[in-house]
Amino acid sequence: MAKIITQSTLFDHSEIDELGDLERLKLLFEGIEDEPLMIKLENNRKYGRDDFPVRVMWNLILAMKVFGHDSVNSFIRECKRNSQLRYICGLYDSIKRKNLVPPPRVFSRFLKTLGKFQNDVDEIFLKETEFLYSNLEGFGETVAGDGKIINSYSKNKPKEPIDAPDCRSEVDAEYTIKEYHYTTQDGKKHTKKTTYYGFKVHIMCDVETELPISFMVTKANYSERQAIYDLLKNMDDKQKDKMEYLLLDRGYDSTEMIQTLKGLKINPIIDIRNMWGEKEATKQYKKTDIVYNAKGEVFYVDKAGTEIKMKYEGYDKQKKCLRYSHEGKIHKIYISYDERIFLPVARDSKKFKKIYKGRTSVERINGRLDRDHKFEKHFIRGLDKMRLMVTLSMIVMNGMAVGKIKNNIDSIRSLVAI
Repeated sequence: MAKIITQSTLFDHSEIDELGDLERLKLLFEGIEDEPLMIKLENNRKYGRDDFPVRVMWNLILAMKVFGHDSVNSFIRECKRNSQLRYICGLYDSIKRKNLVPPPRVFSRFLKTLGKFQNDVDEIFLKETEFLYSNLEGFGETVAGDGKIINSYSKNKPKEPIDAPDCRSEVDAEYTIKEYHYTTQDGKKHTKKTTYYGFKVHIMCDVETELPISFMVTKANYSERQAIYDLLKNMDDKQKDKMEYLLLDRGYDSTEMIQTLKGLKINPIIDIRNMWGEKEATKQYKKTDIVYNAKGEVFYVDKAGTEIKMKYEGYDKQKKCLRYSHEGKIHKIYISYDERIFLPVARDSKKFKKIYKGRTSVERINGRLDRDHKFEKHFIRGLDKMRLMVTLSMIVMNGMAVGKIKNNIDSIRSLVAI
């Protein structure tokens, strides 16, 4: 009898996290579809020196990401002492060469060349994402979005334009100010403003698998809301049609954002900003005995003027209204009345709170970029190179997942009795 294994068992990110670096690198090489890029790079090199072939250099760049090195020099030291790593990447010790591993200038030259093929590098990520959509049940249904600032560790922005900046200068980065709101133990609310100088990565990821499905790299002062519009615009129709929920923090809260998502038939799960001020606690819903607050909680006001919280009874898709009950009577709240407050998934419902918890998935991707891919402290200069290095990180994340899924598919096939 055939053993049935559901698709949801094909991938679990914790399985990759528990592997060693060499095992994860093998998964990546199994999952990545890079042949078209390799052919273009080889044609570009033509009759140039080939001490270190294109495919070897590409493997080494990916390995540097997997092994989590923050500089080429530290990775070179790793290669010199790790014969298994050299072998997997195609640096065979039996082949005589002047240098055991490529010197820093070869890495720099290869990365510069690779930057000219950014669109082809992007295509690798798109193919990986397409594979994930096709092979993981539910992939892309619940999506979280966020923007992550990547600081530049160069000197401050030059006051005068530099005609020919060297590799140590940073002329593309921009300043941005981010506000943090918090409440102290005494109940007082505070706002902290922090200035950053650098770039920003805007990410949309699948909540269940914590894998990126779309991203873009901009200067730090680029609008995060506009970036979400851009990412949605760049998605194909199949991806947008499959997306059921989009989870965003309060920085993205706006009527325009909510209307855009609803127009795409995507349920907005967005934390809300209190734009009423402290003086206005509630507002009346039409000419009724119902009021609501800035959090989306709904109350019935009795004859004594007491506000009684109403029970949420679900959403009516046909009439596009939220249903609330009081003393056995159902009251309808039409979401078009106040679109920021009233969402198809009611803000004060358990369902909203449960789904919104999934937004932490994109924060964990941000953490991996900092911790595993060394963007917390880096030596990258320029928007183009930053875009390339972020793209390589996203390729590594999804590529290891694709390799793992392919291995699991083969294991499942071996269990099926014919």
